[in-house]
Amino acid sequence: MLDAVLIEDRDSRTFDFDTGWDADQELASMDDGSGNAWSITFTPAGTWLRGFDHESPMSPWVEEHDLDWLAAVPEPLREVAAEPAFTGDGLPLVSVACWRLHGDERWHPVRLRGSVASDTCDGSDWLFAELEGDGAAVVAHLQETYEVEVDRHDVEHVLALQPLSEELVRRLNHERRLADLARDIARIGYPVPT
Repeated sequence: MLDAVLIEDRDSRTFDFDTGWDADQELASMDDGSGNAWSITFTPAGTWLRGFDHESPMSPWVEEHDLDWLAAVPEPLREVAAEPAFTGDGLPLVSVACWRLHGDERWHPVRLRGSVASDTCDGSDWLFAELEGDGAAVVAHLQETYEVEVDRHDVEHVLALQPLSEELVRRLNHERRLADLARDIARIGYPVPT
């Protein structure tokens, strides 16, 4: 929601959430515009998480994945894992992945290669940092990425999923109004003001 308030053009945003990604799927995603990305697909069967660090030795452009890792993904999530939107030049944009079916007690990592050095970086140590919801980290990200000054309390208000107000939207971006965000609020499923 913060990206939607700050950046009008959806294609220029780093983070997104789409409650209508597919008929019965929701998608959280990040694309930093530098070749790094992740997506989390929520389905009735479970959740598929995929990350891509374009500089990772686990990138299929460095060395092709030698395992049929897709076969190791449970059938209810296999189609989501093979989503064409997350490929490039016929290769999966995956350097790290895991899945979890509803009712599972843990996440299941996906092995992309048979023999990988224990110190191989797959991107998991930094790709998902903003998901922790640390207000100071998000403020730093927004300042670095969009070159904007934002108040930490305003950012934390949005991170806490508190409804937006006209005043808050104007403080975050004086060029945007609450009415401008109606479609984004609906698509994201963000709480509406009462």
